[in-house]
Amino acid sequence: MKKFFLLLMAAATFNANAAYISITTDKDTYNVGETIMATVSATDLIDDNAVQTYFWGYDVSIFFDTLFVSFDPSTIMELGAFGGLAAGPINSSTSDLVSLTNGVLFVDMEPIQKGKDEIALFSFALVALSDGLVELSFSKAELSNNIGFSLLLDTPQGTSFEIAQVPAPGTLALSLLALGGMFFARKRAKS
Repeated sequence: MKKFFLLLMAAATFNANAAYISITTDKDTYNVGETIMATVSATDLIDDNAVQTYFWGYDVSIFFDTLFVSFDPSTIMELGAFGGLAAGPINSSTSDLVSLTNGVLFVDMEPIQKGKDEIALFSFALVALSDGLVELSFSKAELSNNIGFSLLLDTPQGTSFEIAQVPAPGTLALSLLALGGMFFARKRAKS
């Protein structure tokens, strides 16, 4: 029994390194009405001892505040983490949750993932609705090995960005522009 327990512990810690799942956006600040492109990636897949973490699947769910952004589940795009071999993904997203599961079995991931410290999993689009600080946070962020068990990962890293209200042109500036236009129109009419 002791040998079995030691073997189980060795198997569980074999892939334990600083790998984690993260979200990035294409900009830090958006205006109301703009499209926000977010990318979810597996990051730090090579540890300090040059040991590569390979994965055969992922299961990710991301929350956000629907007062600030809107989401259409059809905007999710799988980015080929498995070399285009995946049968999925299973998209169980809703208007307030991005949720995607994907994976492969019986495929050698080494040629596809070898030497890559970061692998993009999928991207999705949000539309900015109102001004404020928006946080994208994980409710679930897992990578799995070739037999379906979750790998030990560091805490997933969400992201935040600012949505700014589009400034309306000042009334004084518009009034001056209108007066200038009338002045030049009148001057031209007299000539």
